[in-house]
Amino acid sequence: MSTAEARPTAGDAEIQMRKILDRQKQAHIKDGPPSAEKRIDWLDRAIGLLVAHKDEIADALREDFGNRSPHASLFTDVSGSIGPLKHAKAHLKTWMKREKRKVEPALLGLFGARAYIDYQPKGTIGVISPWNFPFNLTFTPLAGIFAAGNRTMIKPSEFTPRSSELMARMFKSAYDETEVAVFTGGPDVGAAFSKLPFDHLLLTGATSIAYHVMRAAAENLVPLTLELGGKSPVIVGEGADMALTAKRVMMGKTLNAGQICLAPDYVMVPKGKEQDFVAQAGSAVATMFPTLKDNPDYTSVINQRHYDRLMGYLDDARSKGAEIVELNPAKENFSQQPFHKIPPT
Repeated sequence: MSTAEARPTAGDAEIQMRKILDRQKQAHIKDGPPSAEKRIDWLDRAIGLLVAHKDEIADALREDFGNRSPHASLFTDVSGSIGPLKHAKAHLKTWMKREKRKVEPALLGLFGARAYIDYQPKGTIGVISPWNFPFNLTFTPLAGIFAAGNRTMIKPSEFTPRSSELMARMFKSAYDETEVAVFTGGPDVGAAFSKLPFDHLLLTGATSIAYHVMRAAAENLVPLTLELGGKSPVIVGEGADMALTAKRVMMGKTLNAGQICLAPDYVMVPKGKEQDFVAQAGSAVATMFPTLKDNPDYTSVINQRHYDRLMGYLDDARSKGAEIVELNPAKENFSQQPFHKIPPT
């Protein structure tokens, strides 16, 4: 049974993953830096997986979220992933070229000295991907990883188990485990994954998780790239077209039910124009989503934990005297529902 299928537990996860990492590193040393043709082949296989499994990807995401628009998934997690892969494919030969540099001190040039930079792959890159766009935030990093001639090991989120299992099957069908290996499982597997002596480690996720990952990586001095969530303000000027502004803000905020690190989190409007913005936002939502509760195009909050957290914010604001405006065009009752939907508020 492959590592991807075995679902390692806390007791054996690190051992199993270390074996694959050792095999990847040995293959990297044995084969040397891959040719441009090999890197393009890796990229083509990734593109092929997304195209061939696009409907399965949309179905898995819908099941993981409880409800998620298949059209949105095809846009964000399929098409949105293919673009970076194609970009890397088109440019990697240029990126691989040797870059000349001036010899310093210049006197050395008289003795035949030459200076240049050769870009070399690091080896094996660990990827910890999040739940909000599981495929996009796994496949998009692969554009850079493969273009640079690296191999990879991937730990997808346990919050989207169907997507993670599908991802494991997809990669297994197209790559040898010395090229790509996927490890599913919960926080225990993630903790063991973070401790591995990768040549580089990439985390896309929450700041709270980043503290643990960075601490674990430090044990082996593994260099990190951390892409963490943030707060995204929208600043509206005096002369702004309020209807157009509200439409654009609400398009960004309702995509994936706002579960995006770049979703507009708060809006700063000129004094006296608050109600105008609220009214235009309501109109924009009504146009995009005449109904919300049973609308297959309106995404659910990922799970009960996140639903409770968001509802807690609203309760806290209400208890402190804030005016709560629910953008609920059909005035639907969300107190009883099979999924974790929250109207834009």
